Amino acid sequence: MATRTVKRAYKFRFYPTEQQEQELLRTWGCVRVVYNKALQMRHTAWNQNRQRVTYAQTDRAMTGWKKDPELRFLSEVSSVPLQQCLRHLQAAFVNFFERRAHYPRFKSRKRSKLSLTYSTRGFRFDADGQLRLAKMGSPLDVHYSREFDSGSASTVTVTQDRAGRWFVSVLCESEVESLPTVNRSVGIDLGVKDAVVLSDGRRLNPTDSYDVRRKQRKVEQCQKRVAKKAMGSNNRAKARTKLARATAALADARRDWLHKTTTALVEEFDTLCIEDLNVAGMTSSARGTMENPGRNVSAKAGLNRGITEHSFGEFRSMLEYKTEWYGGTVVAVDRFYPSSKTCSSCGSIKTGLRLHQRAWTCTDCGSRHDRDINAAVNINAAGLAVYASGDGVRPARKPAAMQASAAGSRQ
Repeated sequence: MATRTVKRAYKFRFYPTEQQEQELLRTWGCVRVVYNKALQMRHTAWNQNRQRVTYAQTDRAMTGWKKDPELRFLSEVSSVPLQQCLRHLQAAFVNFFERRAHYPRFKSRKRSKLSLTYSTRGFRFDADGQLRLAKMGSPLDVHYSREFDSGSASTVTVTQDRAGRWFVSVLCESEVESLPTVNRSVGIDLGVKDAVVLSDGRRLNPTDSYDVRRKQRKVEQCQKRVAKKAMGSNNRAKARTKLARATAALADARRDWLHKTTTALVEEFDTLCIEDLNVAGMTSSARGTMENPGRNVSAKAGLNRGITEHSFGEFRSMLEYKTEWYGGTVVAVDRFYPSSKTCSSCGSIKTGLRLHQRAWTCTDCGSRHDRDINAAVNINAAGLAVYASGDGVRPARKPAAMQASAAGSRQ
């Protein structure tokens, strides 16, 4: 079988000493200062003079900031994560100008996620595999759960989640072996009631796992305890910390289910057909404004919560990079293709199908369809057509004469 070299990130948990934690927090504070000052510099230059500031200009400006007596503390930490945050800011502006992301926002001590990126100049692995970061006297106590090639590591990213856990992610090269060809395809319909519905009739849900159900109940219990505590009290702060830990454990369980499900699908099928969903548009708020308030806000909020819990975007990204690694193919069907309304037996389209209707009968051929399974079957057929011809799958409207004759034949 063919093998290929891919970039792969290995994430491990580590337990810093009190001194190491203080050093990491100081570095994070310096990163926030540099990032915010560079963002303000770019913002001011554009609003006042309509000039764009480059990464090189912000890098030179950072050298001057270090000489400022009030910002001398920037020289006390490693310069590698400071330069990396400027590169991240440059990438954020590139994504903004290419309409892939919103305008960059300032980093906040309370809201922003702690993240420090070290390039090859900022870390090294000892002979015994211990990880050492720049300007840190002792190695990190990393609990390695998998083997990886530390010699090919290009970046190391240190993060801390809201539950207070510390993680290190090592990006390095890895050899992966292509899977054998099985000549099988599947259509995948993503939904709220059932997370994943396959064209062969299977329904996959994270709540099928006992671990996910147990941790979901734990989160609900912690939420009730937080709601009963007085605002601003120490007991409320303790309850919020427990809630953060329970939420992090639930997120880990759901992510583990996503990895296991996508890996199993990639191993079982060569071609995976999915819908090109606009997740950002699907989860947009329906609250509206004071002048024009939205309707059915509570129902839309529940729908948004179901979409985000099932992680449609992350599910697709996992499928895409895993099929790229192991030799499969992911085919995205046009998001406007009416997969749920199209009869998989005769191809006619049912008009007026509401979201709460989970099953319907075709008026042309009399076939009874489950809404989700029928959509998965249609996605599979449309995806294979796209893969074979590269043509679109949005159906053409029938001529008025054909629609009239069809309506007359049903009467």
